[in-house]
Amino acid sequence: MADFQEQLRQYRLQKRRKETVDNFKDKLRRFWMLGTGANKDTTIEVQQVPTKAEVSTENSHDEAAASSSDNELLPEESIPSRSTDHHHRENNVLKYTLWAVYLLFWITLYVIAIKLSFGLVFLMFSALFGIYFNTRTEPKKRNEMSAYSVFNKNCESIDGTLKAEQFEREIRYGSGSVR
Repeated sequence: MADFQEQLRQYRLQKRRKETVDNFKDKLRRFWMLGTGANKDTTIEVQQVPTKAEVSTENSHDEAAASSSDNELLPEESIPSRSTDHHHRENNVLKYTLWAVYLLFWITLYVIAIKLSFGLVFLMFSALFGIYFNTRTEPKKRNEMSAYSVFNKNCESIDGTLKAEQFEREIRYGSGSVR
């Protein structure tokens, strides 16, 4: 029984370490990509190394789970998450601080460009840079619908698109005619 508990503890510790490394890699990738990565809406959870009290609490939970079921593992979703609102606020503060540093750096370069009589050129290249990095540059995923129906299979439109046929039905028969 103790061997099983030790294996379970080692597995959970290894999984936490892997999540921590993955989160660090993701943060680093977002930093170098100036926050223009594919996952703009997700927040990064901060993983903490468990203290001895948490490990002993986990062990007591493991003993109860092991005794109540015949060596069945608990799903990962049943373990409470360690992230709190505090960590999300820290991420927002870090994000806004990073953008403020980027803005100050850009202003500094712009002032230097103005002194060298290249202010307009710098401004135009900055605009092109901003347009390029704020649009998706990676290829479309397989079976992903485009906002433009002409690029979709069988010219299917996405939900919420106002089509000419729908508009015509609404004009002729009223808005109740549209499903």
